Amino acid sequence: MARRLPKTENDAADRPPYYIATEALYLDGSQFNRAHNPGDRVPADHVEAYGWADKVRHPDDTPKQPPAAAHNEPETAVGQATTDKKGDA
Repeated sequence: MARRLPKTENDAADRPPYYIATEALYLDGSQFNRAHNPGDRVPADHVEAYGWADKVRHPDDTPKQPPAAAHNEPETAVGQATTDKKGDA
């Protein structure tokens, strides 16, 4: 794959080595080919090659929205799905 060169020297100086994904990024538009998750570092060459310019932000920019809450904790209260009774479940 041929490497694209910046149009001018200023473009090369302004381009960071990576961008930050603002949403899930997919290869070829397929939901089964996820390349990056929100918040991941995305190489600048990949942003150009796959057309993700509108789905990433510059690493120095502050996010427009706060990051979504992590989905590694249950949405229910602690212990809601348990019982105090002894015996077979």
